Amino acid sequence: MSVYDLDLKGIRKTFIEFHQSVYGRTIFFLAYIIPFVLFVVAAVAALLAIFFSFDTNLFMISLYSISAFFPTFIIGNMYFYSEIRRFCAYKDRSARRQEKKK
Repeated sequence: MSVYDLDLKGIRKTFIEFHQSVYGRTIFFLAYIIPFVLFVVAAVAALLAIFFSFDTNLFMISLYSISAFFPTFIIGNMYFYSEIRRFCAYKDRSARRQEKKK
């Protein structure tokens, strides 16, 4: 079972199986915690900048945070989906070993 051979239903099932494992939840956390924090910092800084009559320092913090958000989000996605691919390959090897034992 390659991740490239799966249909939409199979991909959803694989994501659920991956997320149910401790390793899958840890990978999700590691992949998306930094982009999430950067997005929250950008949103809070933008709201505070507007609230404090357009403070330029807060706008700069917001701008830097949102500009750092995009590359970290892309890198996090790359990491997460590479682990999904490895998970599918592991499941495929395990299934083949089970078939050989029978």
